[in-house]
Amino acid sequence: MTIHFVNCKGLLFMPRHFSAFPANPRSGVNKTPTVSGRSHVIAVRPVALAIHLLIASGASFSMAWAANAQAQVTSSASMPTAAETRRYDIGSGPLSDVLTKFSTQSGAFVVGASAEATGKTSPGVRGTYTVGAALQVLLAGTGLQAVQQADGSFSLIPAPVSTSDAAILPAVTVTASRVVDPSALPEAYAGGQVARGGRLGMLGNVSVMDAPFNITSYTAKTIEDQQASTLADVLDNDSSVRRSSSSSGQYEYFWVRGFTVYSNDIAFNGLYGLSSYWGTIPTEFAERVELLKGPSALLNGMSPNGAVGGSINIVPKRAADEPLTRITTGLDSDSYWKTHVDVGRRFGERGEWGVRVNGVYGNGDTYIDGQSKKDYSGAVALDYRGDRVRLALDAWRFRRELDGGSSLNPVLSSSLTSVPKAPSGSTNLYPGTYSKNTTQAAILSGEFDINDAWTAYAKIGHMSYDYRGVFGSASGLQQNGDITAYLNDYPMHMTGTSGETGLRGKLNTGPIEHSLVLSASYVKQVSSYAYSSSSQATNIYNPSAISSWPDDPGALAKGSDSTLSGIALADTLHFANDRVLLTLGARDQRVQANNYDTTTGALTSSYDKSAVTPMVGLVVKPRENLSLYANYIEGLSQGSTVGTGYANAGEIFAPYKTKQMEIGAKLETGTFTNTLSLFQISKPSTTTDSSDASALPTMRLDGEQRNRGIEWNVFGELTRGVRVLGGVTYTQGRLVKTQSGTNNGNQAPGAAPWAANLGSEWDIPGIPGLTVDGRVIYTSSQYVNSANTLKIPSWTRVDVGARYATRIYDRPVVFRAGIRNLFGRDYWEGVYTYSGFLSLGAARTFMLSATMDF
Repeated sequence: MTIHFVNCKGLLFMPRHFSAFPANPRSGVNKTPTVSGRSHVIAVRPVALAIHLLIASGASFSMAWAANAQAQVTSSASMPTAAETRRYDIGSGPLSDVLTKFSTQSGAFVVGASAEATGKTSPGVRGTYTVGAALQVLLAGTGLQAVQQADGSFSLIPAPVSTSDAAILPAVTVTASRVVDPSALPEAYAGGQVARGGRLGMLGNVSVMDAPFNITSYTAKTIEDQQASTLADVLDNDSSVRRSSSSSGQYEYFWVRGFTVYSNDIAFNGLYGLSSYWGTIPTEFAERVELLKGPSALLNGMSPNGAVGGSINIVPKRAADEPLTRITTGLDSDSYWKTHVDVGRRFGERGEWGVRVNGVYGNGDTYIDGQSKKDYSGAVALDYRGDRVRLALDAWRFRRELDGGSSLNPVLSSSLTSVPKAPSGSTNLYPGTYSKNTTQAAILSGEFDINDAWTAYAKIGHMSYDYRGVFGSASGLQQNGDITAYLNDYPMHMTGTSGETGLRGKLNTGPIEHSLVLSASYVKQVSSYAYSSSSQATNIYNPSAISSWPDDPGALAKGSDSTLSGIALADTLHFANDRVLLTLGARDQRVQANNYDTTTGALTSSYDKSAVTPMVGLVVKPRENLSLYANYIEGLSQGSTVGTGYANAGEIFAPYKTKQMEIGAKLETGTFTNTLSLFQISKPSTTTDSSDASALPTMRLDGEQRNRGIEWNVFGELTRGVRVLGGVTYTQGRLVKTQSGTNNGNQAPGAAPWAANLGSEWDIPGIPGLTVDGRVIYTSSQYVNSANTLKIPSWTRVDVGARYATRIYDRPVVFRAGIRNLFGRDYWEGVYTYSGFLSLGAARTFMLSATMDF
């Protein structure tokens, strides 16, 4: 019998085959086991043997199933080849910790005696190596060496020593065939669904464990495996986010921590102002979807609508070191076909130049009765990676055409005492309506390393957006489903220009290291539009044909422009070998806005205000795998301009400062991470003073919404072959300082108290390449109005799927299938913005796709 001790973060796992390794040769004691028939004599220290056997007997029963499943998966897993190189970024630390991180990054299995690793420190490994060479580097000075087994795994054994007790270390050969990009994205975490870090605005890419905020970065793998076609499909993985969709495919908004994030508040490659006012955002060109929870005015600057619950950033794809030619074709309910082509190459002696091209075409009927859809999307990414200079150009064009109608987002009648039952998610309330959304944009970015410590960076982007069509809205919903439908012909043209420049660097003041960032940002948007409408009576349960269409709205005219500019400074102080990180910063933000009469062109209101938003963030790591964090940060929203009908008409309020206080903890246990966050966000609002009945009311900056909550998020591999992604959020949204105290203490509309998203994937043992997945999304009941007289019921949605990875004609192929809303439930999804519209949940949707690499 042979005994193998498998080391994982200091724990002993004992599969069916064991081996006892020799003790330190310096002891002069022979530890070689002898075997005779069924008797096994192992000459080891009695205490050590007793400990090993005690742990084995105590763990054997509880770990039997896991060990057996792991053995089956291991036998079919694709181990890295001896010649395959990968880039590693593992710092020094306890050997057991370093080996765990190495296994995660390399995909290789490392087995060995825990007694040999105990008390040893590894120098880590950084750079591009083969698996064997990387092991040699990280084992340097430990007195151990790695030997590859027949199944591709590596065993740790004591390294040979000379008679002079000097360890003989194997030679290491390092070949730098590629230019290393220091600004490269954080690597994927265990399981590949999320990344180990994400962008913290001007602070750049930061590890999850080093960030004083709750951040999640969803990978392209997650997008592909879940067949996520829009940004909302990706964010369905987070319990702190709720979509607020039009259900027509025209546009998607979000609630993050109980506050709205509009579609044109989405950032592209860190820049605001480059997304459309309406429209959905495709995901085929996205390498990452990054979610930062809470206000982020210091980190990102002010977004066009001043989103405060969180910020969402799209990271575009870049050419990887390995050539890529990938084609995906798929079918969604009812008969919508889509093809996606993804091609990436690097050129030059060291792969300095890269190009990545993504193209999408889709056409067919959707799950909404009578509606058809066409999608044309294309994105090109060019980049250069030099020794000191890095440049990139990202350009994209998205076009979506909807024809034949759309679903509904009704406003309730004020006379209702309860919310009417939701109709089918496939309901077409506006048959015959249509829309065409086109967004095209480009970003040029660059970095220059002045020296080893300082880097200058800059990026600038421009966007053009056009909307043409007739869309529907409805109000006055009655209990029997009767409602007034409005047909709106609202052509729009919008342009946006956005830029950022700055300087990042490091310096030391005594034992304290400083990471300094100076940043200046700029966002300008100009909107032109025209408008006409018509109305007619209809019923949400039995829609009528459209009999009254709006008149020609006429030519577009300039309606508004806004300019957001700011300068920020931040310093992250590193104490005690990065065990304590303190970030201090402030941004001086200026907001300029003008509104115009679209008939005469006259300026109707003007706005020019500024404010300073500070931030303090603290991370304390009592252990390498445990981070405790806290932050105080302020957000910024454009102040209101008082309209007609008020005694102070024309008054412009100062920018609204939103304040967040948050504390939390992050625990990484090898391949699985838990985060726990407690937060409070307070956002000012306006109230109306009508104390003098003989005079016009006065609008005052006096109300406030205060959201307090607790979030628990999980991601990673629970055990090998089982991945978990999701969490649970409790939010206590309250209205305070309301007019005359009428609604004080009421729940804020749209802020559901309870929300849970829990998804899991399971690689089926014994069937290599087959994975099944499922997800449950729960949202508790929530109020629709501030008076808390109407609420929509709670709802639960179940999604399921499967994928099978194989090879056809020696080409990698992945087949995927999925069903969203498995049980076909009809439900109100949530409140659609603060204006009181309801959002209807989507009908059951089937998805099939096949991906092949060439």
